[in-house]
Amino acid sequence: MHTTSPTLLDQLRRPGERAAWGRFVRLYTPLLVHWAARRGFGPADADDVVQEVFARLVRELPRYTRGPGQSFRGW
Repeated sequence: MHTTSPTLLDQLRRPGERAAWGRFVRLYTPLLVHWAARRGFGPADADDVVQEVFARLVRELPRYTRGPGQSFRGW
């Protein structure tokens, strides 16, 4: 997975899209854990970081707009 589906991102913006959030969490949890581990976080702290990232996404994702040449991951 090198990009995030724009369709999935649109689904995440809609209230009650449990299936989309489930898919997103399954796709991104391993990547976020990997990134946290590369930054020196232990397993428990990496799990906390992942939880914080998802909590922030729930709040911020409705305002996300993809600009020219911009990626979701870069956001």
